[in-house]
Amino acid sequence: MLMAALHSRSEQITAAARIVFLNWAVALQMWLVLEGAALTASYVVIDAITAALFFRMSRGRWFPAPLCFMHGVLVIYHLGTLLNTGGLFWEKFVLNRFFDIEIVYVVVCALYRIIAIHRAGNPRGA
Repeated sequence: MLMAALHSRSEQITAAARIVFLNWAVALQMWLVLEGAALTASYVVIDAITAALFFRMSRGRWFPAPLCFMHGVLVIYHLGTLLNTGGLFWEKFVLNRFFDIEIVYVVVCALYRIIAIHRAGNPRGA
């Protein structure tokens, strides 16, 4: 994901890829350290911060808007999980699918930009 974002030569796509990577790294650290409700509460905080970052990036741009929406949905999902413990397996299953969708979205946007740059005949992207 990061390599495709860097090759796209887009500041927005590269920043989004870095934010997604940092979100994953912090969530992994929380998963190793915390358990139970504290873990879910940490996911609420992590995804709220990530949604705020994507909201700030999406002002006047369409690319980060789905990522902002996705993390907003995850915040609501985590809050619901705090109130109703549906099982750790399903929580992790949903989180992994959202993360997969997020990676695919960023990579597809990066590949689209790379193809558009090459079709325009300007391989430097400037």
